Formats: sequence, C-alpha cells, structure tokens
Amino acid sequence: MAGTNVISWNANGPEDILWEYGEERIRFASVLVVNEWQWAIFMRDGQILRVFEAGRYEITTANFPFLTKLVEKMGGFKEDVFKAKIIFVSKKQFQGKWGVRAMVKVAEDYQAPIPLMGNGDYTYRIDNPELFVTQLVAGSKNYSTAGVKEFMQGFVMEPITQQLSRQYYLDVFGNLDKASLVTKVNLEEDFKNRGLELLAFKIGGVSTEEKYQEDIYKFQQFRAAGGTQYKQFGVMEHMADAIGEAGGGAAMGTGMLLFPQMYQQMSQQAGGLQQQQQQPKVLCPYCGQPNDYPYKFCGNCGKPSPQQQPMGAPAQPAAQPAAGAAAAPGGGKAFKMCPYCGESLAGLPKTPKFCPYCSEQLN
Repeated sequence: MAGTNVISWNANGPEDILWEYGEERIRFASVLVVNEWQWAIFMRDGQILRVFEAGRYEITTANFPFLTKLVEKMGGFKEDVFKAKIIFVSKKQFQGKWGVRAMVKVAEDYQAPIPLMGNGDYTYRIDNPELFVTQLVAGSKNYSTAGVKEFMQGFVMEPITQQLSRQYYLDVFGNLDKASLVTKVNLEEDFKNRGLELLAFKIGGVSTEEKYQEDIYKFQQFRAAGGTQYKQFGVMEHMADAIGEAGGGAAMGTGMLLFPQMYQQMSQQAGGLQQQQQQPKVLCPYCGQPNDYPYKFCGNCGKPSPQQQPMGAPAQPAAQPAAGAAAAPGGGKAFKMCPYCGESLAGLPKTPKFCPYCSEQLN
C-alpha cells in the first residue's frame, strides 16, 4: 500500500538534521508540505531529482514532468503510484564538539615538535542541501540525524588537526581567540565543499604532555635572548649526561674546562641584557637628545632636566676645566671624569659636549 496523501516533517526537534519519509511508494495527487525551516529532496536510485523549497505542492505529472518516467517503470501496480525517496533537510543551526591530538612546533624560534591536545566546539548550518546530501550521505543508506552526526565527527577531525599543526603551540596557547579565528577561516572552504557553512569555531583549551611543559617553561624564561641561552642550557645538560655516563678523569677534566666557560658566557649575556633593560632613556625637551634616566643636564645641549631644575633657574658661572685632558679621536677632549664636578664619565661611550651632572662644557 502506498503512503498517505499528505507528506510533511512536523515532528523535527532542535537537534534533528534530516529525516527520511518512511514510504517509498508515493501516490499521485498527494500533497507535499515543506516548512520554512526545511528543504525536501526527491531521490531515485541514488540520484537527486529535485530540491523543494518551502511551500505546498500537489504531486502530479503536470507539476513534476520527471515523474512520467518513474510511473512507466512502476507497471503492474493497481494504484497510480511511483517509487522515490523523500528526504527532509533542516535549515537550522547546529553545534558540534571536537577534540584532537596533533604534533606542532613550540614557537617560531624554538622548532622542537611537541604534542598538542585541543578541544572545543563549532557551529554550522546546511547551505547547499543537494551538495550536502550528495557529499555526506549519498553513499550511505542511513539517512538519519545520528548518521550525519557520526559522519561530521569523523569529517571535522582531519582538517582541524591539519590546521592546528600549521600553527605554533605558544601562539595557540597564548591567544585562543586569535587561533580560533585563524582556524575557522582556513576550515571554511572544507565545509563549503560539502554543502555546509561554518558559522563559528572555538578552541576551548589546549595542553601538552607534562614532560614537555617543563621545557616550554625554561624556554620562556630565556626567550628575551631569542632562545639562545635556553639552547645552551640544553647543550650543557646533554654534556653533563654524557660525561656522567662516560666517567673517568678525562671526562671530568673536560667538564671542568667547558662548563665554567659556557656558564660565564651565558651570565655575561644575561647581565648585559638586564643592564640594557634597566637603563631606560628619556629625551631632552630642548634638543631631543636621549639621556639615561634620571639625568641632571642634557649631555648634548647642557640644558637642565625638567625634573632636576626649574625651567627659569639662572645658569651657574662656568668654571675653568682641569688640566691634563687627553685629546679625543674626533679632535675634542676625552675625560674619564668631569674636571668640574668630579663625577665619573667612564661609563659613557664618548665624552659629551656638556657634563650630564653639572652642565659645564667639556668639548
């Protein structure tokens, strides 16, 4: 017996993606009702015959000429029927969850690979029902929401893994919102090729194995020096392990010779970097020359620092320079200390025009 005279999908829930009408023998003069939030697809022998938008349709050969051939193939039936599948597809938005494990590099300046474990969710909707049914479910006989969700679970994992593998662990870990946006943009084409529109993608969290977390922490401590010191620490650790395994006086002597030199070099690099970071510069408001902060007088123009002396303060009478100043390579005089106030100038790259401490002219 053929199906009823009214064909519709009214019992769809918020999580239902599609539904197949349960009867393949369709009576002529039946009425197809398609709601605003769905499409209806006619299929026969795996081929999509037509996609119906929202509306009310009477099924006749006059309205649907493609049914003529189907009727001819159904000879022998007493009723005026034809055989076809009717699949309803929802236009609503759906949410899925994902979780992957991928191998990524730590950072641009630390190319060691580590495992990244990530999870999150995404929001999508069906944009092209014909392409969606063809790509996702045409090869399966299971036209159901459960079947589609199972397919989606397998489909999204591979492209998400590929996209995360192209990013650095610290970039993803340090800015989940930006990493989510980058991944979404790169995934949109994969979804579009399957008749889907990716509306949102979110990385909920990422982590790595505990044994790699300590390495990342050490690297971040020395990242200000471009990771060079961390790499040197790694070399020292491997050397220490190798010397410990080798044993013997020669190995011990090699370690005593190399380790102090490497440690001293690393300490000097760290000390120099720290000294640079602890000596901020401030521009002179009169000539724009940078001076170490705080300063009393500009080393270029001799004007007093606004923090040290009022703008309108009277200038002090110039004193006579001390004898014995050496000649500088550029033709001026070079002083290791100011001949007027006695402050040391040894830390300066060259003797300034004016003493930064008492403002007296030196060159």
